[in-house]
Amino acid sequence: MMTVVSESPKRSQRKWIYEEIVDKIPPFRWLPPTWDVIAQLFLVEAVGILAFVYFNMPLETVVLGSFTILYTAVWSAGCLYIIPSMRRLKNPTNELELRVLKEYKSDLLLNRRNELAVGILCFVGVIGYTFWDPEFLQHFLGPGFGNPLLFILLLVLTWDVSYRIGLSFVTTLFAARRSIGLSHAARSRRGLEYTAYSEVRTLRFLDSVNVYWGATAALLIPIAAHSSLLLIGLLAYLAVIFGLSFLSFLAMEMVPWFPPDVESILHNEKFAYVGLCSKGQAHVTPVIFVYDGKHIYIGISVASAKYRIIKKNPKVSVLVDMRDPNNPMRKLAVMIRGNGMILGEITLMGILRMYIEGLWMLRARSLFARKYPRYMKYYDKVQELPLAWQNKPFISRVMVRVDPERITYWREAQPTKLRV
Repeated sequence: MMTVVSESPKRSQRKWIYEEIVDKIPPFRWLPPTWDVIAQLFLVEAVGILAFVYFNMPLETVVLGSFTILYTAVWSAGCLYIIPSMRRLKNPTNELELRVLKEYKSDLLLNRRNELAVGILCFVGVIGYTFWDPEFLQHFLGPGFGNPLLFILLLVLTWDVSYRIGLSFVTTLFAARRSIGLSHAARSRRGLEYTAYSEVRTLRFLDSVNVYWGATAALLIPIAAHSSLLLIGLLAYLAVIFGLSFLSFLAMEMVPWFPPDVESILHNEKFAYVGLCSKGQAHVTPVIFVYDGKHIYIGISVASAKYRIIKKNPKVSVLVDMRDPNNPMRKLAVMIRGNGMILGEITLMGILRMYIEGLWMLRARSLFARKYPRYMKYYDKVQELPLAWQNKPFISRVMVRVDPERITYWREAQPTKLRV
């Protein structure tokens, strides 16, 4: 019951079990993926309502059963994104990182044993519990308890849920292992070896889908609440999913976005040139900046032309240039082009951004204080400076975070465009 691609010709690329089963069943095989999920939801819900009426089951059963069916449909919606995103991942230029990603993709796309093993374990546990405590099942089935047809429907739904729980667990576990592996492999980078930051963002998106899958399991809590054992098991599952996801997010934060040669320039050079465009006229100014492993941050004044221009046109180019004064051919340079986001404004949007990006802003300000200690101390103390020079956060100065879209690296006279 999982649909994962946006075009029917690509259905043959799927590797997860339910995708192949559903592709062989009319009318699902003829529907686009999104409508496929909706059709499954309505069909299973219709079967559940018919069973409720025919077997005269309690009203609570149809309500809680609908929660379970909704879980399967909402869970399937996440599958519309996860495998297409995985297939779009491009290979890193670092050999160890490439090995980690290949293993991750192979485990999820080719190896079915893991998801089946966990799904079967969950299925056997739930069915075994219903035999051990038949009153739990009798409470929901009412007069239909003991009917073979109803028991078959229950088995199908239980397996559906168990398989999804097993697959969610496996994908989250492999994601955590992948992120830890990438963070370790990134330490072995040399020269221009790296994983493009767009791929890092895709991996973080996949982690967010794992969190989404885990959160949807909360729909099962009303059913599990009727049994302390099932409730403990479900809560333990949710704790594991969220714990592994947090670990994965944390490990991905340790993976730099740029290769070591670029990082060296961005960390060590003191000044940069910022290029902007206003009404067809170029505007270039020297600035101080910091780099936090992912973004470049620039401090600007609210009284400056840079502030007014970025408010209207956020396209920014940042050039960091290192030259040997005795030999102009010996140079290293990085130019990053992207979008500039203003942080620290006292506006409705600015306050919202501070709420979301607050920790990163504090980190960037700490980096400024360490990189330019004399500058920060001087401009913090002197009060008789022009407004454009005063270092008062939120009042006279704000930060611009540059989200890279294109990267060019120069070594001597040879430019290299790096994959973003």
